[in-house]
Amino acid sequence: MILILRYKDFLSGELCLTVIKVTISTKNFRFLYSIDEVLSKIKEIKTNHILPKELVTNNNDVIITTETEKVLIQSNKIFIPKAFNHYYLFSNIFLIANNRKKFEEIVIGIDPGKTIGFAVIAEGKKILGTSEFFIAVDAVKEAISIFFNVETDKFRINIGKGGGKIKEEIAMRLKSIFHDKVPINHVNENFSSQSKNHLTQTKQSKNINAALNIACRDT
Repeated sequence: MILILRYKDFLSGELCLTVIKVTISTKNFRFLYSIDEVLSKIKEIKTNHILPKELVTNNNDVIITTETEKVLIQSNKIFIPKAFNHYYLFSNIFLIANNRKKFEEIVIGIDPGKTIGFAVIAEGKKILGTSEFFIAVDAVKEAISIFFNVETDKFRINIGKGGGKIKEEIAMRLKSIFHDKVPINHVNENFSSQSKNHLTQTKQSKNINAALNIACRDT
């Protein structure tokens, strides 16, 4: 589940969901399909398609196009994707829509256990993504994908202290990949309610709620 929060809502302390309006301007239908396949799964992003020579209105937050077609578009909100990775597209669209180049901090929260809760938080309040995994390697792969696809000044990972061998495997794999480049913190889980989290009233599973709360911990 992906939740998108505008930066102005973050500054004001509000957590109101808003829609990011994205126009895909291209004649390349393979490119269009690849982009739309990813964005269609993010319900808070609304897309439409036009040809590059069609008039682009001001009612757009981001315009996605190709390198060869960008010269046909007059806008300061152009995004030319270099990959179709979910987090790469999502984070860039969010940043461009809010006139930013990167996040200040990204924190991954992992609630280890039989079902692994996974959450990605930007700057303490914006939920960039949540997932559930059933094996440690999948959670680690997701963390690697986020590290290489989201622009941020700071990046850290918080892992709940529970979870036994699953927690140990996740921590071991992450340390072997990131070494000292990424802080990996082990945080207590006794603060965490299994029925709610601190960021949103949206109904989540207990594993995701725990991961969200773990991500919000400073240490």
